[in-house]
Amino acid sequence: MRGASWRPLVAVCGLVALFAPRQAAGAGDILELTDETFESAVKFHPLLLVKFYAPWCGHCRQLKPEFEKAAEVLKGKVQLAQVDATTQVGLAEQYRIEGYPTMYFFNKGLKKEYSGGRSSSTIVSWVKEHSGPALVTPSSDYDLNAALKGRQSLPFFVARGGPPVQELFGRLAEEHRTMGTFFFRQDDSNPPAVIQVHRGFNEIVELKGPDTLDEEKVMAFLEAERLPPFGEINEENYAGYLGRAGHGMLWICFPPVSFLEEAEQKQGVFQRVAASFPQFPVVYLDTKLYEEHVKEDLGCDDFPTLVLQIGNFTDEQAPEPKTYKIAPDDITEDVVVDWINSVLAGEVKEDDGLAALDAADSEVEVGELEEEEEE
Repeated sequence: MRGASWRPLVAVCGLVALFAPRQAAGAGDILELTDETFESAVKFHPLLLVKFYAPWCGHCRQLKPEFEKAAEVLKGKVQLAQVDATTQVGLAEQYRIEGYPTMYFFNKGLKKEYSGGRSSSTIVSWVKEHSGPALVTPSSDYDLNAALKGRQSLPFFVARGGPPVQELFGRLAEEHRTMGTFFFRQDDSNPPAVIQVHRGFNEIVELKGPDTLDEEKVMAFLEAERLPPFGEINEENYAGYLGRAGHGMLWICFPPVSFLEEAEQKQGVFQRVAASFPQFPVVYLDTKLYEEHVKEDLGCDDFPTLVLQIGNFTDEQAPEPKTYKIAPDDITEDVVVDWINSVLAGEVKEDDGLAALDAADSEVEVGELEEEEEE
């Protein structure tokens, strides 16, 4: 992620007889693929998840046991494989591997970049979601509601109507699997159709009437509404937020042990802030899971802290964003709005990170003195 050195999609460590030999790389009989065996594997296995890695990459080593656990769970259903991108240079170039680890999922030969988490459970969940039918058709409202309760950060899209809506929604679901989960329930009542986006903290946005049968308008609606005005950013949706951060982004760093509860408590405040400053996506994150990013890139050592980064996140050639921080005793709409207005008016000094560096240096010096005293 520009300006934040953060790529939660996968942490970056740098910018049967068909296989001879067939090697098991660990639990679940993971295939070790080469330039010679890769295409055969894609053709032979209807569902194939491939990890590109580098032996020296620390993040790859961290992912290895989770990848093996996922292989065990998915054994017999989905084949997992890996490619050493440092030796299989042709494949690395063909698939434009710029960071490690990078994963691709092949469903009947169709390639899709993996956008899930790094634990075995999230790998399994993502693969299952992208292996079955793109359009889920629950048999009852009870089943649909049960599924909705399990929604996490990605949106759920729900269509109700007749066969024309089902056909249209099915096409969109197949073409845009990574946007979220698509559901359809048969409903021939009037009005004839409704399409919903379920997002954020139980927010529901609806499209009704004739527009539900216009594919372009439905797609535009889903794209515009899929991200909540104040929402959690993680490896599943960061690309969506990044695409909207042409002017910058407002990060909210809540205490790690209670980040979700406090985000829900303050959702009204930050929804209104987002409405006041539509140029800035307003996001919060799991400050424990992304501790390195929170501390090193956002500079958050105290909680809660608000970080406003101003700059163009959508352009890799743009200058690094300017960063501003505040750690208010009480988070209210007036406090946040007044602070942002002061930043935009040039009345707030940019955070250069020197304070955090000085603090870190002090800790090192104290540690060195303590060691000398012990000696």
